[in-house]
Amino acid sequence: MNIAIVEDNHSDAGLLASFLDQYGEHHPPVLCFTRYSSGEAFLVSSCEEYQLIFMDIYLGETDGIETARQILKRNADSLIVFLTTSREDIWRAVRLHACFDYIEKRTFNYAKIEEILNTAKKKLRFQTRSLDFYNGKQKVSLPISKIRYLISHDKYTYITLEGNQELRCRTTFSSLCSMLEHEPRFLPCNRGVMLNMDFISQAGRDTFVMTDGKSFPIRKRSHADIMRRFNEHQFKKLNEQEDSLWTT
Repeated sequence: MNIAIVEDNHSDAGLLASFLDQYGEHHPPVLCFTRYSSGEAFLVSSCEEYQLIFMDIYLGETDGIETARQILKRNADSLIVFLTTSREDIWRAVRLHACFDYIEKRTFNYAKIEEILNTAKKKLRFQTRSLDFYNGKQKVSLPISKIRYLISHDKYTYITLEGNQELRCRTTFSSLCSMLEHEPRFLPCNRGVMLNMDFISQAGRDTFVMTDGKSFPIRKRSHADIMRRFNEHQFKKLNEQEDSLWTT
């Protein structure tokens, strides 16, 4: 895991580095991390290559919130952990939709760092998993976390990805769904339709609305089970967000 520490307080940066070293001693493989003393220095580096970023909010000319905004333009998958002396600043980070976790410096300890790194590993493993199949003679490998939904139509399967990219495949819908059936984020909501619940923005009485505005009807015969799975996923996400925001 490639980690960046963006912190202008030498003492705080050193303490965090010592916790990362301690974690690496007990949880292989070894972590790789680099320290930066300002947002400007970090942004002129290859900042998009870092998977996990510990970001102080109170930096110099470019504060941590603005630095995070610039990072996400280059790599929307970066996991950002904000460091600050004031809990009130968390709401600025939440509005940016960039807060993977949050640490108040007065409660800075190894147990919190260990928890964050364990959770980050799980999330990064999901981001790197792929859906691998053949479309005719061409081998296709799609990041699972980027798949919004799959639709079966007229002997083809249409896969829509994050960024509105669409792939038309001759691979059967059922075979692709069987590859995703053990991925808890994917939900068959109707005949010939499978959704990634991370991209559902609204659940109505009879339809799901996706983040790109596309609507899909919910199968009446399986309505109760479909909504149960969706609600369980939502509760799990909500609990994870609350834990990251309030557990210090």
